[in-house]
Amino acid sequence: MAKLVICYEQDDEGVDTGRVQVVDEDEDLVLDTFDSESEAEAAMAKMQAEFDRNDKIEAEYLAWEKECMERHSISQEDLRVFLVNGPMD
Repeated sequence: MAKLVICYEQDDEGVDTGRVQVVDEDEDLVLDTFDSESEAEAAMAKMQAEFDRNDKIEAEYLAWEKECMERHSISQEDLRVFLVNGPMD
């Protein structure tokens, strides 16, 4: 789960530039830079919602994948190849 924060951008000398950044705190990665804090907050909320959605989808898929592998006695690699290529006629 990504932890997003808002930081104030600084130049190479450590002086605030007046711009605001959305940062993935866990990865120490700047995701985007904005001219105002309100723009950054809106973008951060949208990004966080997307990350949360993706995390939920991934968790549900992995649970389904495990059940499917057990039910059909198929390896993870074979199942994923099947899903990508579709049934072979």
